[in-house]
Parts: sequence; C-alpha cells; structure tokens
Amino acid sequence: MKKFLAIVLALVMALSLVACGNDGNSDDTPGTDTIKIGWYGPMSGSAASVGLSGETAVKLAVKLQNEKGGLLGKQIELVEYDDEGKYENSVKCATRLVEQDGVCAVIGSHLSSSVLATSDVTEAAKIIQIGTGTSNIWTNIGLKYTFRPTVCSSLFNKDCYASMVTMGATKIASLSAETEYAQGATEAVEALINADPNMEVVAHEGYTSGDTDFSGQITKMMAANPDGVLLNGGGEDLGKIVKALRMQGYEGYIYGIESLADQQTLELAGEYADGVVFSCCYFVPQNIEDAANDFEKDFLTKYMAEYNELPVSEVAYRAWDGAHILFKAIEAAGSTDGDAVRAAILSTPFEGIAGKFDFSDESGDGIVSGTTFYIDGGKIVTLEKFLNK
Repeated sequence: MKKFLAIVLALVMALSLVACGNDGNSDDTPGTDTIKIGWYGPMSGSAASVGLSGETAVKLAVKLQNEKGGLLGKQIELVEYDDEGKYENSVKCATRLVEQDGVCAVIGSHLSSSVLATSDVTEAAKIIQIGTGTSNIWTNIGLKYTFRPTVCSSLFNKDCYASMVTMGATKIASLSAETEYAQGATEAVEALINADPNMEVVAHEGYTSGDTDFSGQITKMMAANPDGVLLNGGGEDLGKIVKALRMQGYEGYIYGIESLADQQTLELAGEYADGVVFSCCYFVPQNIEDAANDFEKDFLTKYMAEYNELPVSEVAYRAWDGAHILFKAIEAAGSTDGDAVRAAILSTPFEGIAGKFDFSDESGDGIVSGTTFYIDGGKIVTLEKFLNK
C-alpha cells in the first residue's frame, strides 16, 4: 500500500510540473558543485521563435563563460523551462527554479507580464531576476532584485509618436495584439496622439496572437482613410500584417516599435516592408559586418560560429547582455548571495550591446537610449539617414 501511494504521489507531482516544460537540463543531485542559474520563457507556442532567440543566447553565454573557468571557480549549470508564453506557467517555472532547483539567479522571459507575475517569487527569495521584457510595468515599482538588461519600451513609444510627427501624420489607425505588451504600447502612443491637436486616432483594431487573417480589421482601418498605421504585437505576426496591409492597398507609412525590427517581420513582409518606421534599442542586421558596435559584432560572430545563423530576434541581445551583467556582478560580489549580487549590480559599471548601463538609481532600469529606423529598399537605415539622403 505504501509503495502504491508513493507511486501516486510521484505521478501527481510530475503532472503538476508539466506546464514548466522541463527540457532535462535540471540536475537535482545533492552536493552538485556548480552555480545554478535559471532561465524560463516561451520555447513553444506563438512566441516560441522569439523566446528561443533569448534561450540560445543565454546557453551560448553560459557555455563560453564555463570555457573561461565559470564563476567563482565553479562551472555554471543552466536550468531551463518552457513556460509556453503563459504567465501562469511562468510562475510555476520560477517557483520550481527557486524552491526545487536552488538557482542563485534567474534570467526571465521577454514577456513582461511573465516577469511581473514571477517577481513575487524571486523577490521573496531574494533571488536576482534579469527580466528581458521591455514594458514599464515592472520597473520603478519598488522591486529590489529585478533588473532589465535593455531599454524600457516607454522611450520607444515616445520616439514612435515623434516619428509620426516628423513624417507629417495626421490620421492614425492602430492594430494591436491582445498581449499586455502590445496593448500597453498602443495605449501609450495613442495617448500622445490624442493630446496632439494636429493628430487623431481614426480606427482602433485588435487581433489575437497567431491569427492568419487580418482582412476584416484592415478593411475597417482603410475605411477611415489613415495616413499612418500603428502596429504592435509579436514579430511572428507583424510581418504578415505588413504584407496584408500592402496587398489590400495601403501605401502609407507603418509605425511601431521593437517587434518590427525582428528578422521575421522582414522575412514575412518581404518586398512589402518598405515604408516601415520603428523605434528600438537595436536590431539584428542581415550581415555581421553591419553591426552597430564592437559588442554587437563580437556577439554575432560567436552566435554564428555556434549556431550557423544569426538570431531571429533582438531578444537575443537582451539575454546576452543580461547574462553578462549577472556574471560580472557575481564575480564582483565574490558570492551568489542575493543581497551581495544586488549591491554589485547597483555599483558595478557594465557596457554591452545596448551601451553603458548604470543601475545605481535602484529603479531596475539601467540604460536610456534608442533610435528610430526606416526600411528603404529592403534595408534598415536610420530615419535621419533616410530623410537626409
């Protein structure tokens, strides 16, 4: 009877963790002499391609750091879980990473709703979380152990609106996904438009991530005769939407932020991508030689050598910088203790692909910089360069 109960209990525990998508990298063996770092994010589902860009970047960072001797004389052990892009699964994964796997730090999802949802778990345990989402919902709210290794999208929203002004837009139609990220970005830009006496939102439409038919929304938007279209969502959808807009006759500018920089957007939109204007921190170039700085070129060279391709999304940049911010802080602290690592992040300068980071204000944000780009003849150039050519 005892044996039967033990088997049933084991099955229940296993089923309760299915949503975390354990890929087999976890090692719960007592006494393992490694430094455990966790990663969670979408490795399946509608956001998988972008999530995998972050995951592969972290794996590469850990591999190369281990080849240099690891951290504090120990090898790094990466424990990874697939949350399928669902924040409720993210909480389960983060809980397992902290309570069962015993990680000393977590590199979190590029989905800000997941970072916010899991912050209760990591903050309570005084575990550093490097969240790669860009929404402003989880910084500047008093979190002590949660940091962002890229620029907050609130800056990009302001730059997006500014680009509309620059291009002379007066009537904007918007189409955004149902996600917190997309909805928040659209609301922020629309608020700026509504406060401008020379501009107005003439249509506001939505879609569900993974949709393939946008004709109904586009028909309604076109009926409002916009001279600008604002898109927010995942790169896996936006390329299809850009193409659909052009094929249904829209010839004006298309505006957005970082998701429009995804290689998926360019590949799916193809020849229809010209006239897209987006604001972001960085984007993955088509060739390593086009890297914006030495940090980006170094990363892309290493990524290409490891995977024989460039990352699909700039989320890889966020994860790469995030991993190295964490590595440097652990080395500077000489410890994996949460308070010690936090103090090191706040006081240790770091320079990466995004630029020079400074977390000393304790907001969780460490960098403020962005650029607006334009797609011209299939190539991404700065908007300034396009306007001055």
